[in-house]
This record gives sequence, C-alpha cells and structure tokens, in this order.
Amino acid sequence: MTATVPPRPRIVVLGAGAVGGYIGARLFAEGEDATLVDGWAEHVAAVARSGLAITGARPEEDETVRVPILPEDRLADLGPIDVAIVAVKSWDTRRVAELLRPRLAPGGFVVSAQNGLNEPVIAEVVGGDRVVGLIAARIGVELDRAGRILRRVSRGSPGIPVFRIGEPDGRTTPRIEALRALVAKVDSVTVTGNLTGERWSKLAANAMRNGLSAATGLSIDAMDRDPLLRRFGIRLAGEAVLIGERLGLRLEGIGGTPAALFARATEGDRAALARVEEALLASAVSGKAAGQRPSMGQDILKGRRTEVEEIYGPVLARAEDTGVDAWANRRVRDAVRRIESGAARPDPAFFQLDPFGATTTEGDD
Repeated sequence: MTATVPPRPRIVVLGAGAVGGYIGARLFAEGEDATLVDGWAEHVAAVARSGLAITGARPEEDETVRVPILPEDRLADLGPIDVAIVAVKSWDTRRVAELLRPRLAPGGFVVSAQNGLNEPVIAEVVGGDRVVGLIAARIGVELDRAGRILRRVSRGSPGIPVFRIGEPDGRTTPRIEALRALVAKVDSVTVTGNLTGERWSKLAANAMRNGLSAATGLSIDAMDRDPLLRRFGIRLAGEAVLIGERLGLRLEGIGGTPAALFARATEGDRAALARVEEALLASAVSGKAAGQRPSMGQDILKGRRTEVEEIYGPVLARAEDTGVDAWANRRVRDAVRRIESGAARPDPAFFQLDPFGATTTEGDD
C-alpha cells in the first residue's frame, strides 16, 4: 500500500548541507513543519544560533531562515515522521535509512534527494513502497561555511525545472502529487514517470562534472572554457549515456542538451560534438553561474570524503555489462582516488588530451 501525506506533514531533512539545507529552509519559510537534522556540530550550532543564511543569485533572493535544526542523536525528539528527505552523501545512505526506519509514521515515506542510485538501498531498509526519488536537476547550491548556503542559479531556472520527482515504478500517485505541491514551495518542479531514466541521466551529468572538477580543482565554467577539458567532460557523459541506451533506459536531457548528442559525439559524430560544445561554451561565457563547483569539487577543497565510488562505480560496472569502453570515467575515478589518498593534488594536467583524437574546434582560445 502506497504511503500517504497528511494535510500538514512533519517533514525532516536528514543532511542539512547545500541541497538538504536549502530545501528544508525554504519549506519552513513557506510555513511547513520542517526540521533539519545534521551530523556536523558546528553547522548545527550556527543555524540554531543565527538561522540558515542563504545568499541567492540575485539580491532579492537573499534570506536568513530560522529553521529548526537538531543533531542526529536527537532525531527521536521529533516524533513520527511523515516525509523524510534524505540529502546525505550517497555512501551514508544505508546508515541514515536505518536511523529513519523506526521513526517513520505509519504512512510515512523517504525521499532520496541525493546523487547516485540510492532508492534501491533505502528500499532494502524501509520497504519498497516507502521510497520516492527527488532529483535536483539545476540548483547550483554550495554550503559555503557553517550556517551559510550560496546559490548561484536564480530561482525558477527557466527552461529546466529545478526539481524532478517520481515514484520508482513510474505511477502518478496521490502522495507524489502532494509531494509536488510541497516541493513547488521550494522551486520549480515536475513529476516524472521515468525516474530510472532520469536518475541515469543525472548520473551521466554527475560523471561529466563532479570528478573532473575534483581532479582538476576547477569550477564548471572554467572547465568548459578549456577546449580539452570541455571535450573530456563530453566524453565522460557520452560513455554513461551510451551505457544507459544499451540498458534500454529512456534518457532525459543533460543541462538542456539531448542526452543522445553526447553519445553520438562519443561514437565519432562530429556534428553532434560541435552542437554539444557550442551549448557548453555558450553557458560558460554567459557568466550566469560563474565559479560554481559541483559537490565533489567542493568536497576535495574541504578535505571531505567524496562520492567518487557512488557516481563512477555504477557507470564502470555497467560498462562491462554493455560492452562500452568507459576509459574516460575510469581515468577520472582513478585520479580522484589518488587525490583522496593524498598521493596526488588536483591538476588540470591529468586531462590534457583530446578524448576525440582531433584538434579542437575553431575559435577556441
């Protein structure tokens, strides 16, 4: 039986970092019964003392929200949870799901708002009928320091809904409609009947951005301005998209560009490569999200454990199954592993090669 949503649900966000903190704060600011829970004591103390400060992409989006926040060991203080939004790192998913299982209300359910493919892991712990997926397609947030979130993308994200939500089996249920109404208070949202395809498309986008930023030390726009790094990113996404296609998934666009173009570029289609390069370069020079780093790039800068295995592991495992040569994804995974171990430092020189074996397009500096 599918879980339900009461008129004013008790919402708990596990993981009050950039994405989780932003979602929880905006829900609370809109009058919802939302509480943040986090394991970083300094962050919990800062928010409890002064509120969660959000610096938006535009001055009118700046706000400080006095959202309730608790440390993990006080989760039981909240009583039964109707909607648990999980926004912890993927490697911490099972532990957090175990914390939540005895705390869920009879009709309560868990929403994975994470990178990676975590719905199956959560389902193993709390039950398959108590899991929903939420994908942050374009949000551009960063936990700048304890108690402060920066958002580099304006609310609304014209052309691409910021959030996509869906049931794992693709049904449009009453609870997914209720969740859509809740998430719409945070930012633009659409319901998808293709959560599996959406998840793999986001995985391809993460493969393209996260590890490359972590291994080079560069922001997204800086990578896209560099002809070789821009192409390396396209190759990373293209390998993942090829795998998804061979798995029979219905893939969605990556940053507004059809996913299939990345795959065709990887297969040698020069016209497809030119179209993707044009789109990436146009975004980079627009300056709309200058300096934005994906989460793994932020983690390396702050000396934190990354999600390198959770993002690149599924790609590499299924590459073998589908016969795709995912050498670029393997190269990035290995580079990030070396950096995390202390054997290397972020350096763009790791990727100073053309993954398509030809000169760069005309007009590159």
